Amino acid sequence: MDTNSTQVRLSAIGIVALCLFAALFVRLWFLQGIDRQRFEAASESNRLRVVHEEGPRGRILDRNGRIIVDNRTTIVVALDREPLRKLDESERQAIFADLADTLTGLGVPTKLGTVERRYADARYAPQEYVPVAEEVPEDVELYLAERAGRFPGVVVERRTVRSYPYGSVAAQLIGYVGEINEEELADVRGGSEDPAGEGQAPSTTTTAPGDGPLKEYQPGDSYGKGGIESAQEATLRAVPGRRTIEVNARGEVLGEIDRTEAVPGDDVWLSIDLDLQAHAERLLAAKIRSLRGRESGEGTLNAPQGSVVIIEPGTGQVLAMASYPAYNPTILVNGISSDLWEQLNDPNNGRPLFNWALQGTYAPGSTFKPVTALAGWRAGAIGPGNEEIVDGGTYTLEGCEGAGCTCQNAGRQKLGEVDFARSMTVSSDVYYYRLAELLWNDRVRLGDTPIQDAAGEFGLGSATGIDLPGESPGRMPTPENRRAAFEANPDVFLTGDWFTGDNVITSIGQGDVLVTPLQLAEVYATIATGGVRYRPQVISKVTRPVDPAEPPGEPGNYEVVRTITPEEVGRVEMPADFYLKLLAGLIGVTQDPDGTASGSWEASPTAWPMGGKTGTAQVAGKADSALFAGWGPVGAGVPPEYVVSVVIPEAGFGGDVAAPLAFRILAPASDGSLPAACPVAAAAQCRAAESQAAQASLDDVGSGGPG
Repeated sequence: MDTNSTQVRLSAIGIVALCLFAALFVRLWFLQGIDRQRFEAASESNRLRVVHEEGPRGRILDRNGRIIVDNRTTIVVALDREPLRKLDESERQAIFADLADTLTGLGVPTKLGTVERRYADARYAPQEYVPVAEEVPEDVELYLAERAGRFPGVVVERRTVRSYPYGSVAAQLIGYVGEINEEELADVRGGSEDPAGEGQAPSTTTTAPGDGPLKEYQPGDSYGKGGIESAQEATLRAVPGRRTIEVNARGEVLGEIDRTEAVPGDDVWLSIDLDLQAHAERLLAAKIRSLRGRESGEGTLNAPQGSVVIIEPGTGQVLAMASYPAYNPTILVNGISSDLWEQLNDPNNGRPLFNWALQGTYAPGSTFKPVTALAGWRAGAIGPGNEEIVDGGTYTLEGCEGAGCTCQNAGRQKLGEVDFARSMTVSSDVYYYRLAELLWNDRVRLGDTPIQDAAGEFGLGSATGIDLPGESPGRMPTPENRRAAFEANPDVFLTGDWFTGDNVITSIGQGDVLVTPLQLAEVYATIATGGVRYRPQVISKVTRPVDPAEPPGEPGNYEVVRTITPEEVGRVEMPADFYLKLLAGLIGVTQDPDGTASGSWEASPTAWPMGGKTGTAQVAGKADSALFAGWGPVGAGVPPEYVVSVVIPEAGFGGDVAAPLAFRILAPASDGSLPAACPVAAAAQCRAAESQAAQASLDDVGSGGPG
């Protein structure tokens, strides 16, 4: 009995032992045979590290291949955290303090806290150099190189950053480059933070349009902010280089195994003419400075900002887009202080980072009248044999009683017999008050929105779709959206109803009507082409340089990656008899002695006649806003070359302020005498041109009419 029990126990133990050894052998076989490749890959990844290196961004050129934004090399002091980790805390702190004091003493102000924060910044991969000071002079580079033993873990390297040969020219249009932030990094990562769960920097890639190579991003990389830099980020960004290094178990670098050089980004050509852009900016700045502080009948002129847009009407290409106040993007190359950032976004400073040409919205005033006229002609409210009225300076709404029932021209000016064409030339408000009332009274037949419907055909009330970020859609009021606004905020609005007076004020481009200067230019480009509306475009093509050391616009020194062709986005049907009378009225604005811009055109005539419309928009509690939109040349069989819009708020009459500026900008463009843009290197030579522009603004002659 005892012997049998012992044998049973021994047998059980043997079986268990056999099973354990069998399981061990199976596991060893699995690890060495089946799963060996996975462990070899893990071992290799622990031994080899890939270091990400940014390459130079593509350049931004004007339509003729001149460089607006280039690259240059800068010296950067950075931390190599691998050797620093081997030091104890007190040793590291001593090095950090010594580095901060040394840089500050050599003219590169650096705080100890900045060095500490950069060292501890978890966004950077372990082998990435972490920048501490940028734009360092060469003597600092030499000083640190000679004392490498004193500063272990401190490296000095050269990086590529943006440069601006023409300073502030086209600053808001081109945007700027800054360090990629967490939100942008999350976007290009597709929301992946650490898929491996190992605390390593995740794979961060985004791909340019097409079948191009992947363009990786890491913390600290540059990223386009606003303007072309943002809109064309995928094109301008380089394919980063990669450096494969070998490290030991302690993370110490043993050597470089492999290197892949970065591939520069592609060059982006703009439709902008650099000379015209610089000329428009110079005259716009001089005009605004000459206005500020002047007294007018409406009070002191403040002219807080202004913009000029010039378009090629037959293609939609933007030839110039000036916005004031401007800023020099050079100050943003290596980041800026929070104080300076606030100044650049401060409304009291005119918000220099804001592109007022496509982000600012303004009441268009009388420049809106062609839209109302088209709605009236289509409805039969005006037309052959039904065009003339007697403008006595005021208009009283039918069936209305009280002081608010009478509307007037500016200054109650009596304009006498006025037909459709002359209503444009002399800018009769009374003509459009009457027309708006007729349209509203006939709403059972016409509907509530004939004016707004015509405006929509010209693109008003919605963004143009230009290839730039941040565009405002403007605003086109309707009875429907008025009612919706009231229902959403009944405490803000007195009523949700739409009255005859609302139609009247809308007809002359005031009230709740808001347009951008770019939209205004598009309206007149559509008129200039006879009704064909093109999408505004600021990019003409993308190229890849053959020899980056040679001029980028040199024929044969680039290959075309893609070309942007004109895009027709709509047509505005205008009856032939209406269109001829509209042209006659708009040409009369500059060519008829009674035209609201005739005096200013005579003072600064273009080489060919122009058509256009002045506008003066009233803003409660502020001076009037001055507007002008027009094109040239005009004439039978002559294709239009330029469409211009000028908007300067709180500046006075359109005929006295905006129109003279438009003519002064286009005059040299029309006769081939446009002055060359002035590079930063020759800034002293350009002061005479700036002085002449300032004097010209003081000498401008207007017709004295509001427009």
